[in-house]
Amino acid sequence: MTDLTNPGPALAGPPIPGPDAALFLDMDGTLLEIAPRPDAVVVPKELPELLTRLQTALGGAVAVVTGRGLAVARGFTGVPSLPIGAEHGAVLDPALPGAPPLPVPPPEWRRMADEFAAARPGTLAEHKTHGIVLHFRQRPEAEAEAMALLHRLVRNDPRGFHVVPSHAAADLRPVGADKGGAVHRLMTISPFRGRRPIFIGDDITDEDGMAACAEYGGYGLRVPDDFAGRPALVRAWLSRLAASLTAGARPD
Repeated sequence: MTDLTNPGPALAGPPIPGPDAALFLDMDGTLLEIAPRPDAVVVPKELPELLTRLQTALGGAVAVVTGRGLAVARGFTGVPSLPIGAEHGAVLDPALPGAPPLPVPPPEWRRMADEFAAARPGTLAEHKTHGIVLHFRQRPEAEAEAMALLHRLVRNDPRGFHVVPSHAAADLRPVGADKGGAVHRLMTISPFRGRRPIFIGDDITDEDGMAACAEYGGYGLRVPDDFAGRPALVRAWLSRLAASLTAGARPD
């Protein structure tokens, strides 16, 4: 078995950044392995301790930015003090002043999504405060129908919502709610302000966060390209980052 805490050159990952970094971390497919269903994900027992070590090493400049709902993301991380941009940045905790109000899907849309999933075993309708996700990982042939349904719904409110494809899912969410927005808002406050941001993600929805980091002189790391598509390698790299920064802070 490969030792991920002491990998060979092929698995070492990108260069370790310096103490001026700020980390923005996707969850599913980045910190956590993808599961057949979103409610079947397994959270590594060491994740809360890893995130706490990173916070300490980077002076608190670590955030999770995920498509998950806030309560689920908070439960997965297990770190009450960790900033979270949930629902692709639509919900930010701790909340910052000046956030524009966002629409919520009407009950009729939620009912139609539930009926869609009930009629197609293997699909799942996931309801969030500001959005709806239709999952079809276990029934990939339902992709076209899922996308078509959500596109029909947003035609009723094209200024308020749009549909974004994701990993084996169709995501209906408010216009203007993306991971880049969460990065921009957090980069205006301490301890993120003035640091070099790094966004780590695996999906098309993470590209907005990576683009926002580039505006502050930072960059993005893509799990398929930089970590061989393996969240375990992401976690191992983050552990080495925390160890490196902690060692560098010790007096001689």
